[in-house]
Amino acid sequence: MGPIRVQTMTMTRWPAMGSLAGAMMVALVAVVATPVAVRAQEATAVSLDRLAQEVVANNPERQFYERQIETAGTERAAAGRWADPEAVVEFGERRATDPGSGAPLGDGQTYAVSVVQPIEFGGRIALRRAIAERQIALARIGLQQFDATLAARARTLGYGLFAADEKAAAARSVAGRMRTLARVIVSRDPAGPAPQLEAATLQADAISAERTAAGADAEANSILYELNQLRGTPFAARIRIIRPDMSLPDLPSGTTLAANAAANNFELKSLRAQFEQQGLRVDLARKGRIPVVSVGPYYDRARSDIRETNYGVRLSTTLPLWNRQAGEVAAEQGREAQANATLVAAERRIARAVFDQAAQYEAKRRALAQWDAETPRRFADAAADADRNYRLGAIPLATYTQMQQAYVDATVAVLDTRREALEALLQLRALNGGTAPGR
Repeated sequence: MGPIRVQTMTMTRWPAMGSLAGAMMVALVAVVATPVAVRAQEATAVSLDRLAQEVVANNPERQFYERQIETAGTERAAAGRWADPEAVVEFGERRATDPGSGAPLGDGQTYAVSVVQPIEFGGRIALRRAIAERQIALARIGLQQFDATLAARARTLGYGLFAADEKAAAARSVAGRMRTLARVIVSRDPAGPAPQLEAATLQADAISAERTAAGADAEANSILYELNQLRGTPFAARIRIIRPDMSLPDLPSGTTLAANAAANNFELKSLRAQFEQQGLRVDLARKGRIPVVSVGPYYDRARSDIRETNYGVRLSTTLPLWNRQAGEVAAEQGREAQANATLVAAERRIARAVFDQAAQYEAKRRALAQWDAETPRRFADAAADADRNYRLGAIPLATYTQMQQAYVDATVAVLDTRREALEALLQLRALNGGTAPGR
């Protein structure tokens, strides 16, 4: 969890506060600060860039995509090879008879052995190799897409962890401030019911702030467990995100973003490769009508009344009379049309997603432009000033509690708005093939 700042007040500025109240405050500060210091020492500080690199490098699911590339490479090597030779062995009986009388001259065994090599024409081996090469390209695109998606998710979760820690720290500081002040009020000499009612109001507001802090802590833990799952580390491991760069860059027009996404998007690259691959399969199916020629040596030996030995070269081929390949060609053409329709639909869907995410990003960016980078700090200073002025009796309780709640609300609003803008920017980056939008 992120560090929690505990602000202490100078004792001399607290009129009517006894030594007991001062001792209670010191004890409270020690109780609140110690766990935070321990957690800060246990947590490892990492930047968003390093977190993304670590997640991509250590994610166990990435091995599947690497294996897919190896498998596709093996398939490509196999696709370029000739078909296996065919061996034929024949056994039989031979009977010789006299042509004139028909009397038997002798009986004997006969056998023949031949080995032929099928040879394909029409560039079918080259087509199969090209199809296998497209499969390697698909596997590599899949790995790149996985890495880009994983890095974007890591950055989103990392900023979410940072924001949750910041929200918890702000809410917890307000809650601690209110509970301390409530104890101070009760420790004074009561003059009517007003001090007790003010203390009860402060305690109620402290409960609300503590609930906000507890919700932020739960969100941080949930994010941390998912990050540890992606990193392949024990779920109990703690990390702390270094304050990231808060700047939000300008984006080009939606038309330019859509054009860049159309050229760089991993899904579209994959669909185009599949469409090209399917076109090659159509060509391969058409080449199926070209006969396959098998050629090789043979050896034939027979024995009856005489011994006879034959040897030479055997040549065989298919006769594509019935055009059985027509059905396969039609099926492959249907798959090609389906691949083309899927590609067109994906292009429209991704273009719409680009315009949508760009609009969301610009809306959040315009909202953040109205709040400069010092806004959270100014609200924190204003909350601390309200605490001092209330102790001095310069402002009423209502103003004090409103200022404390405004500090928490403003912190949550700024962090959530920036997180939403960052998520939209990362979505645009993923749609653009893992590179910055506009490139």
